[in-house]
Amino acid sequence: MATIPLHVARRRLETGNVVSYPEGSPIGRAMQGFGDELSAVAEHYRQMKERQETFDADLARRRFNGRIAQAEDEVVANAPADGAGLHDTMYGRVDPRNGRVVKPGLFDTLFDDALPNLPESQHAGFARQKEVLRAAGSARMAAKQQARRDEYELAEWTKVQDASLVAIAQSDPTDTSTFEAIRQSGLDLIAKMGNPVARQAAEAAWRSNTANPRFRR
Repeated sequence: MATIPLHVARRRLETGNVVSYPEGSPIGRAMQGFGDELSAVAEHYRQMKERQETFDADLARRRFNGRIAQAEDEVVANAPADGAGLHDTMYGRVDPRNGRVVKPGLFDTLFDDALPNLPESQHAGFARQKEVLRAAGSARMAAKQQARRDEYELAEWTKVQDASLVAIAQSDPTDTSTFEAIRQSGLDLIAKMGNPVARQAAEAAWRSNTANPRFRR
């Protein structure tokens, strides 16, 4: 079936300089039927084009989501041990007072690259989703950064704890002031840990390990 541009459907049959026929006449009915057929063909074309564009837009969004997931994995893999800067690198920074982006992130670059790949009719809808997508990704990345930080603090505390227990074991058993200083120093560091669950577990283990200064004998 030949493709009928939309403007044909809108025009239907021009009546300006065209010879008109009475509606009840065979020719009039035929012309009316022809106009209705043109409208039906054009409507079919419009619906088909709309389905095609929404399909292509969905594919583009899926590709964008895949790039975002890949980028997040790469940012996490390349982040420092304590996770510093992980969130801002990926999703930038937004002023909470007005919602304006004050520091773009990799998300902004990927979004801007994805927009031209969508059908033009889908641009506005995709653009309206930008900050919603940023907010969801921002929460996801903040959680990953916090998890990285928690792992870092626990690993660093474990190093300090091991070194402190060795120092206690090698110290003079009668030197209680040194023992107490090391013990308190450990408690002070534990108190600065951000994760409350890890902090409580570390403190309980540390107090147990240093409950008796003579354990080093």
